[in-house]
Amino acid sequence: MAHPRLFRVTAAIALLAASCGGGGDETGNGGGAGGGAGTGSGAAGSTGAAGTTGGGGTTGAAGTTGVAGTTGAAGATGAAGTTGAAGGGGTSDVAGSGAGGATGRGGMGGAAGSGVAGAAGGTAGMAGHGGAGGAAGRGGTTGTAGGSGTGGTTGSGGGGSSGRGGAAAGMGGGAGSGTGGTGGAPPDPGQPIGFATLNGGTTGGKGAQVVTVSTYADLKMYAESSTAYTIRVQGTISNGANGGKVSIKSNKTIVGVGSTALLNGVGLEIANNNNVIIQNLRLTMTGVTTRVDTAGVYTSSDDEGLPAILVNGGDAISISGTSKNIWIDHCELYNEDPSVQTNHDLYDGLIDVKGQTGFITISWCYLHDHHKGGLVGASDTDLYADRKITFHHNYYNKVLLRIPMYRGAVGHFFNNYIVGAQDASEIRAGTCVRVEKNYYEALHYSIYTPSDAAGSTERIDNVEVSRTSRAYPANCTADIPYSYSSALTATTNDVKTVVPQMAGVGKVM
Repeated sequence: MAHPRLFRVTAAIALLAASCGGGGDETGNGGGAGGGAGTGSGAAGSTGAAGTTGGGGTTGAAGTTGVAGTTGAAGATGAAGTTGAAGGGGTSDVAGSGAGGATGRGGMGGAAGSGVAGAAGGTAGMAGHGGAGGAAGRGGTTGTAGGSGTGGTTGSGGGGSSGRGGAAAGMGGGAGSGTGGTGGAPPDPGQPIGFATLNGGTTGGKGAQVVTVSTYADLKMYAESSTAYTIRVQGTISNGANGGKVSIKSNKTIVGVGSTALLNGVGLEIANNNNVIIQNLRLTMTGVTTRVDTAGVYTSSDDEGLPAILVNGGDAISISGTSKNIWIDHCELYNEDPSVQTNHDLYDGLIDVKGQTGFITISWCYLHDHHKGGLVGASDTDLYADRKITFHHNYYNKVLLRIPMYRGAVGHFFNNYIVGAQDASEIRAGTCVRVEKNYYEALHYSIYTPSDAAGSTERIDNVEVSRTSRAYPANCTADIPYSYSSALTATTNDVKTVVPQMAGVGKVM
């Protein structure tokens, strides 16, 4: 499935950073059709059978008076435009004197246009429709008066398209620009590319109630509810030294507000639930400082008897059970610089996937400062044919291992940038992964498989700056049943520039 909003990357480097933002603005300028009578909204229209153009005064936010044209012989007063649904228009735009000019007032709800009568009792301009979902959209600032025309033409209402945080105001008939309000329309996460588009697709909490949370208790309450929600995370959320886990139920979108939303010591678990989107969110387990089990007694199952984070199994995000259709996009996941914090079992994976899960896309994420990036399949016997995952345009910086460790199904790993790694893509246990147009900086092993649980790869045009010589996995042809050409960075050398610029939080278009 093509990605209309997020991933139109090209062979060139010129991707523009954009942000998740508040409601959009749309500007509309109406105008009369030439002839005798005036049309317009916001300010007064023109007048007169002789077709002299009324010099319509511009209408500002305060609704300055527009000067009507001179009265024409047939200038009987036409019906003024009815109040349109608009977001608080500029205060009333007063028509000029003369039989043709009636006072047009901006309506509430979507920047309406009031048609001002012209010569032969022009028809009223129709009210503009309110912006889609736009709670509190403000009306037009600076409405431009219409030129002379035949009666008041219909004001084009057209609600503004939904913007994050509020819908844009609609255009009144001849009215000026409208400014979107806060609140209102829910954030639109766009659409994924890859396996998350299959099996019915991944929409999260689309169309559901939008809530904003800033505490652990509220995040847990909404995310663990059986009701669908779009949950906006505001600021930093933690749960003290012991950390916390949020078990996300089906049909949820969890999206960070701006570029500062952070879960510190709070792991996300998706177990036996479907249709979940996690986007524009920073996650780290470094906020957990107490290493205890659920009974309050320290235990460790790591292979060296070293301390380990037990909250959420040490994972920032864990996907398990029968969970299907998950999209993790434009997130930042990290712990500590592995050259400083050398206990590789203190934390577990940044994103770990196991069990009978599948139809997952992980895209445009920034993963850094950690030992183990992520595994697919908990062991060489945890194999599942539909555990299909797309990794694309992710930026791995100082992640030493498991980029990714993949077991048990078809996979697709394309346009990822890997720097500061030790051993990157470990393909195991009967897997066939298309490894395509990735950029590997100097490391030990880039794309490899162990002899005791061999996997296979379809390798296409990867750049490997420097690697220790080791036989690649056996060749295979991966079954990739979706379109992704619109998202593909076609020139592999561009990946090292494009991906760091666009991956991570605050960059959702």
